[in-house]
Amino acid sequence: MYEFEWHKTHGDQTIASANVIVPLLKSIIDVSSVLDVGCGDGRWLACFESSGVRSICGVDGAWTDQSRLLIPQRCFTVQDLAKPFDLGQRFDVAISLEVAEHVASEYSIQFIENLTKHSDVVLFGAAIPFQGGFRHINERWQSYWVSLFDSQGYHCFDPFRSQIWQRQDVSVWYRQNMLLYVRRERHDLTSRIKSHLNLNHIAEMPIDVVHPERYEAIASYSQIAFRPLMRKLPKLAAKKLADVINRRI
Repeated sequence: MYEFEWHKTHGDQTIASANVIVPLLKSIIDVSSVLDVGCGDGRWLACFESSGVRSICGVDGAWTDQSRLLIPQRCFTVQDLAKPFDLGQRFDVAISLEVAEHVASEYSIQFIENLTKHSDVVLFGAAIPFQGGFRHINERWQSYWVSLFDSQGYHCFDPFRSQIWQRQDVSVWYRQNMLLYVRRERHDLTSRIKSHLNLNHIAEMPIDVVHPERYEAIASYSQIAFRPLMRKLPKLAAKKLADVINRRI
């Protein structure tokens, strides 16, 4: 969904985040295969692979420059993320992080179905309203996605956010949006996660939350600095300025 220069600019931050979150996930469930829907250049999958995961698969659109992937090209497949697809196998975990906001709202349920079709465990997060970003056309509160997963028979767990909330080596959008979904029929997995939460005294947060860092960044940059100015501009000019601001956030 992003130009590859975006991945290059944010790459170190993404890798640092993955290096924190992948071990946390593996401490809860066994992971030997991973699907990443909207994988970009494959940074998350590369981290899973370096942690010992044997089977990885990345999916993204035709815009992907496969010569710049950080995973083997044989582990990547082109798919339209707004349309149904079936890779013919299931994975221990499917992940999709900060991708769904790029898919038009009328395809939201299809996007979720593509994830649940391929795994009983889904690590998912997507941009909330006013989070801002490049080509964000479907920013939704976390509870919106929880309801869609619920319709597919998946229970939402929140085992990570309170653990990484203050970590500067994890990107704020993961700290804010990342939740774990598990098929309700997998009683072995749901019991294991509940035990993990209890044994480690992990408190699940309210589903809909805004991280203070993100709130302060948006408030100071957009609302305080630019909104008074935008009110004085002609409507068309104000819209253009807003587009520029959002692309830089």
